[in-house]
Amino acid sequence: MSSKIAAYWHKGGLAIYRMEQKIPVPCASGSLEKLSPIKAGLGKKVLIVGRELLLHTRKKYPPAPVEKLFKAVALEIGELFPFAKPAFYCRVFQTMSSSTVVDIWAWESELYDRIRAVFPFNCVIPEDLAFSSQVPEVKIFQYGGMTSLLAYGEGKFLAGVSCPDSGFTQENVVRFLQSLEQYGLEMKRITVYGAMPLALTGLPEISRVRATIYPPCLPEIDALDLGKFKVKADFRLWQKGEFFFRLAIYLVLGYVLMQYLTVSNYDRAAVEIRQKLAALDKKAMSLAAGQPAEDLAPIVREVEEKMKAARSPLQIMNLLAGKLPEETFINRMMLNENNLEITVSSKDPVSALRALWAVKEFKKVNLKGPIIKDRASNPNIFNVVIELAK
Repeated sequence: MSSKIAAYWHKGGLAIYRMEQKIPVPCASGSLEKLSPIKAGLGKKVLIVGRELLLHTRKKYPPAPVEKLFKAVALEIGELFPFAKPAFYCRVFQTMSSSTVVDIWAWESELYDRIRAVFPFNCVIPEDLAFSSQVPEVKIFQYGGMTSLLAYGEGKFLAGVSCPDSGFTQENVVRFLQSLEQYGLEMKRITVYGAMPLALTGLPEISRVRATIYPPCLPEIDALDLGKFKVKADFRLWQKGEFFFRLAIYLVLGYVLMQYLTVSNYDRAAVEIRQKLAALDKKAMSLAAGQPAEDLAPIVREVEEKMKAARSPLQIMNLLAGKLPEETFINRMMLNENNLEITVSSKDPVSALRALWAVKEFKKVNLKGPIIKDRASNPNIFNVVIELAK
């Protein structure tokens, strides 16, 4: 399992291990406040949610594809578990003609941001699902002061219980085995991690695994399809970075479009000037031919006024940059003589409009159309029409 790093999340914080040929090598351990960020590289970063943080239930739903079952669970996850911000994982336990039974694991995700600051995980696995077995068996292990009994069969999780080490007896094993009879699978073996004594007669075959200082589930994740546990790349940090990246692209495209429109306006003005100069040449030729002269002063004044009225886009951009409040951006700008139309992106549209109204170089400032909330990036988008002072 080279290039994989796993972190076991428990009530006291994180225990982080670098997986080297299926052997967990300790990297760091402690509370989230005391741990330093881990340099994890580009490999798989697996967060295992310990059993003490998990709640599990099994629920029936109408027959449906896995994607729709996942959406159905997501809609009612807040009612199923007492978490303020529940994260969950679910998979089909049993499919029947009239219903589908779904296993659901949930845990509190309010600490995700603090965990990512230390360990930027990209896969999350409930501890129950780190183990698996096709042969019906019970796994018994102790870790962090708790003894856990987990049952698996035919690749499915069947059931699990945990109790403090001080309260664990062989009778717990007997009762747990009896509770598994409802699944109609005869347990073939019991895998015991460590030196726990089990001397009861009539038990299935007992397989011993030596005790380790790390959670027993860690070596098991090498056999898992981690793609099923991959966390969607819609973290808030990514969303924020993606927003500013897209905003930068929009600003560049807006500037290019503005320059194109400005050049087009100048081209039209140049054509008009050439037409008027051609008219002047004709007038001069008519004068040379002895025709009565016309008063050309109005035409000359009109040309001069059009030349003076042309505004520099860079001057307008500098003016806006100095007046707009923070977290307010110009996505698009169109300048036509004394009329300016801009598309503004701002978290506080009222402050942005007040800032524009206060610019003395702006004669009139009018809001054009509604203010639209961008659901993806969260700012408000609106258009403003500005009449520039002459």
